Amino acid sequence: MEIKFEAVTNENCHLYCKLGIRAYKEHYLHLWKNNDPSPYIKKSFRPDIVKCDLKDTTTFLLIIYAGKKAVGILKLIKDFPFSTHTIKDSVFLEKIYLINEFSGKGIGSIVLKWVETYCLDSGKNMVWLETMQKGPALNFYLKNGYHIIKEKQLEFDQVLDEQKPMYVLLKKT
Repeated sequence: MEIKFEAVTNENCHLYCKLGIRAYKEHYLHLWKNNDPSPYIKKSFRPDIVKCDLKDTTTFLLIIYAGKKAVGILKLIKDFPFSTHTIKDSVFLEKIYLINEFSGKGIGSIVLKWVETYCLDSGKNMVWLETMQKGPALNFYLKNGYHIIKEKQLEFDQVLDEQKPMYVLLKKT
């Protein structure tokens, strides 16, 4: 299956939002009180928010395709400092969401390899991200060479307390 990426624009930002909402709800409703992720959705997947991100030259938004089908989204932030590392060293992998029917098919690993190549081509030597301590995402990242650096808490009051623990992970490129 061929994996392709399309840059998000003002014209296709609605598809980015639709895919992000669908994938997020398919994988993360259990984190939220009353299964209501609307605070996160409003912060992340409104066209006005995405259009604002598009104006930021350090933010890179992509739609992920498997063949001709749009199957997920990717959000990277260049020059986003990590802990004691300088701004020029790192890329923050803020979002990688795939719709459920395409999870577990190797697409995520292909996307991570693409991100690592993007980092190298951009002169960056590390990718970092945040993931939930519970759930399959953590094992996915560990299997793909990421290492736990520290713990943190998800900062939404509406998230169930037992679901708030997160890890910060890092991979040198």
